[in-house]
Amino acid sequence: MQALQSRAAAGRPLCQHRCAVWTRRSRLQPVCQISSTTEVAVHTEGLVFSRGSSGAWDSAAVGNPVVRCYMGDNEQRWYMWYSGSSAPLAGLAGVAPATGSIGVAVSHDGIDWLRGDGLVEGHRGSAKDGDVGVVLGPNSDSWWALDTCHLAVSDVQVLSNSSVSSGVGVYWMFYSGGDFEPVPAPPGLPGAAAGDAVEGLRMRPGLAMSQDGRNWARIEADHHTWALFDVGEAGQWDAAYIGHPQVLAAGPRDMRMYYHSFDAAAGKFKVGLATSKDGFQWSKAGPVFEGGAAAGDFDAAGAAACQVVRDPDSRQFLMFYEAVAADGSRSIGLATSADGRSNWKRCSQPILQPNDAADAWDAGGVGAPCAVAMSEGKWRLYYAGRQQQQGPWEGIGVALGGPGEGGGVLSFKRRTGKKQQQGEQQQQTLGELQ
Repeated sequence: MQALQSRAAAGRPLCQHRCAVWTRRSRLQPVCQISSTTEVAVHTEGLVFSRGSSGAWDSAAVGNPVVRCYMGDNEQRWYMWYSGSSAPLAGLAGVAPATGSIGVAVSHDGIDWLRGDGLVEGHRGSAKDGDVGVVLGPNSDSWWALDTCHLAVSDVQVLSNSSVSSGVGVYWMFYSGGDFEPVPAPPGLPGAAAGDAVEGLRMRPGLAMSQDGRNWARIEADHHTWALFDVGEAGQWDAAYIGHPQVLAAGPRDMRMYYHSFDAAAGKFKVGLATSKDGFQWSKAGPVFEGGAAAGDFDAAGAAACQVVRDPDSRQFLMFYEAVAADGSRSIGLATSADGRSNWKRCSQPILQPNDAADAWDAGGVGAPCAVAMSEGKWRLYYAGRQQQQGPWEGIGVALGGPGEGGGVLSFKRRTGKKQQQGEQQQQTLGELQ
């Protein structure tokens, strides 16, 4: 697809793919804020981004970090797209703990972040670098759309001709969105009683595009809700919802979307795969990973939000996933595959668990992983956390890692308060494949 060219139509700015651009005025919070609005003192090991200030759009929930670092002019430019809400939706904490709207924050080091408590201003020139806040909210213009109730970001990439034949230097945002149609909760779904009518539960995958990462245009896909594809038919494993769609551009005309759903028949979360040649037309390939099989496994209830990346050194596929235990607790697991499609081999233990300190900000659970490859085999693992086992995500943390003893499985440890270098020169540049 050629670079987006917006034009006005029917009183709203539109692009050549029939997509409405979501723009509003905003009120910026011109400071780097990492403190929580919670008055009770908490253990903050690993925490780099907490809930917004009172009255902010993300004052009640923050999560789903999508972190990217771009190199240019001898400096690092870090961006974090994330989801947040000032009023979490009932019944969705078990499947989308931070869904609501989507915002962007910026940083010079990926640790101290500049955030906004309102909507982006739409600045140009040098002022654009500090233009932060909400970039996409629930669709109030089109009642039939997939995201009238809420939406949550799950991936942002800059795709070039090498990855998609029709894309040239454009930001692609993949997200999940839900509408206001009440849907009965399937038996066993965490956070909702079986049969409860839950608004926003039937989430579908959406796509938006941008030239600057701040001003986004929704893409109207073929489904009547503009979704890239629909949930499964009744009785199928993904009939409940399509959650956290994350895309890997594995090669020319080889795009793979990993998403999760709750299989009511099996009583567990599963990760599925869909494939595409152009990023617009998708074909489902079925579930590919479901965590452990033993009742005592840390992921006995399945695998939820995940991120699949290619290891820059070994070239094997790594799946960082939100592991759900039988008691509903969340940790982060790791699985590997030679081809990224099948034969996923899971590590027997999580790579990041809830903090042992009872007063820690992430003592209740961790999830929604986003791994960033650094130099010399090092990694940063951004993740969402909460203090209680139930409820919305309450902050975003980072753990630092690399190969374990003997060069084995990756090992991670929460970042402490002091600056830790560990060879952290970012490895990827604008437009490179992940």
